[in-house]
Amino acid sequence: MQVGKKTEVLKKIQDKLGAENIDFLYLSSFDHFLSEYVPLDDSFRVFLTEFTGSVAEALIPKEGKILLYVDGRYHEQADNECNLEMIEVVKVPFGTPLLKAMKEDLSGDLHLGILAKRTPIGLLSEFPHLKIKEIEEEKLFEEISFSPKIYRGPLWEVPLTYTGRTVAQRCREFIKKDEMAFINALDTLAWFSNLRGSHLPFQGTFRSVGMATHDALYLFVEKELMEYVEPFALENERMVFPLEQMQEKLKDLKSEYRPTKISYDKGSTNIYYYKLIEDIFEDSESRKGILHASERSFHEAWQAIKTPEEVTAFTESFEKSDQAIYDSLVWLIEQTRKGEKVSELQFRDKSNEIYKSFGARTQSFKTIAGFGANGSIIHYSSPSDKKFYQEGENVLMDSGAIYEQGLATDCTRTIVPCGRPEAEQVKNYTLVLKGLLALMMAKFPEGVKGGILDEISRGPLKEEGLNYGHGTGHGVGVNVHEAGFSIRPESQVAMRENTVGSIEPGCYVPGKAGIRLENIAHVRKDGESLCFDSFVHIGFWPDLIDSSLLTDEEAQYLEEYEAECERRGRSFKRYAVTK
Repeated sequence: MQVGKKTEVLKKIQDKLGAENIDFLYLSSFDHFLSEYVPLDDSFRVFLTEFTGSVAEALIPKEGKILLYVDGRYHEQADNECNLEMIEVVKVPFGTPLLKAMKEDLSGDLHLGILAKRTPIGLLSEFPHLKIKEIEEEKLFEEISFSPKIYRGPLWEVPLTYTGRTVAQRCREFIKKDEMAFINALDTLAWFSNLRGSHLPFQGTFRSVGMATHDALYLFVEKELMEYVEPFALENERMVFPLEQMQEKLKDLKSEYRPTKISYDKGSTNIYYYKLIEDIFEDSESRKGILHASERSFHEAWQAIKTPEEVTAFTESFEKSDQAIYDSLVWLIEQTRKGEKVSELQFRDKSNEIYKSFGARTQSFKTIAGFGANGSIIHYSSPSDKKFYQEGENVLMDSGAIYEQGLATDCTRTIVPCGRPEAEQVKNYTLVLKGLLALMMAKFPEGVKGGILDEISRGPLKEEGLNYGHGTGHGVGVNVHEAGFSIRPESQVAMRENTVGSIEPGCYVPGKAGIRLENIAHVRKDGESLCFDSFVHIGFWPDLIDSSLLTDEEAQYLEEYEAECERRGRSFKRYAVTK
């Protein structure tokens, strides 16, 4: 949309806020399912701000600029994508929660407008002092000509050999006989149902909500998707209904089960569905208090601990992704060394093509293919057809996919495909590598907090006065980000056996270069301790490693890791220029 028309849309919204005595409208980044990866054409925030990063908070005041709150991963990207005459980018320091920063602008006796279907119920507890007013979404979107796209497409069922549990087994394991659980998060529902779809961009989910009982999972599906989900219905196990019948069916379930408790995840349940369930199940004084916010998110309580079969699914998926990444980088090396001009967009498209040849159903996120200075934009996701590789530049590639096994992959490698790197590149790369090795070699007690591991990984960089503006590790599951595993400075998440997550330190010099190295690892037992076991086996770039900066232990571990990569045909040693 042109800048002038965006300004008109903003004025329409602000006039509406003024007329209804609303001080701010909470501009949600979410869809109705509170997904992290919302399709761009279903994101109200993207529609207004044009900022495409997956994480942000925003407020529309009744007058003045839109306030867009972003963390360190997106400071540079937000400046590049937003119209700064219409939007004020609030650059929140790394480690400060975005909501905390937003609260500072929402102090006092204010009226906050919300879109109930796009706002988590947990947000209300963050702002108890505000007067909340719901704005009718459909009417607002009609007034400003915003029409979210409808997504539909085939599903597949993940075999038991990759899940370890049937739907019925999950119901019996996680839901007590007199209880229920309402599921709004798409990845939790995909995991619980053992179903996947690839029609939503960059995820293996499908649009639905669910109610789980001790006996069965009830799926309520958008009507456009019914023809694809209905064939997977299983009598008395995986029940499928149109979303329009949800209210009626929930009333039937209330009469049939008479539950004493209904759990919900306050971070992934929208206000609209919460109120719907409350009206149905807490319809009398004697039934008040049936709804309970889960003490831990469903991701953390159910999904984060992987079964042996899910570990196998990861192992097989990463073997495919590792080869796709290696083949993509080798293609770039060979093209640039022949003197061919290769743009970021060409490289990204070639990589996606290679992934597809290995059976990828979809990429698990937008491939990051940053040449030179663009690699310093931490979540650079718009590769250019005008930026061509220049000899001696870093190339940062961060990519992943989802295969028939139904779990996401993710990996980052940084190389110099053609030419000799400068001394600063070598030093910074080696420091990042040391940060990765520090955790890959670590042994730690069960229950150690993620913040402690984060400090260990940052150590080599911080000793040299360097740091990076993102977390060191996130969980990985059905989608590329999953709760239950977190390595960040402020993380109080306890490390547990059989969780899976990333280790990805980095170093970024704005306007010059970016370096990130990322392995996804399985947390497993090693005697009385825990340790990381890497799913990723792709070698590091030899011309960027200063072996004099490595300890004997690091050098030994690296030698063994590289030997395994070479055994699998994924070492870059033969492409070394300076050694």
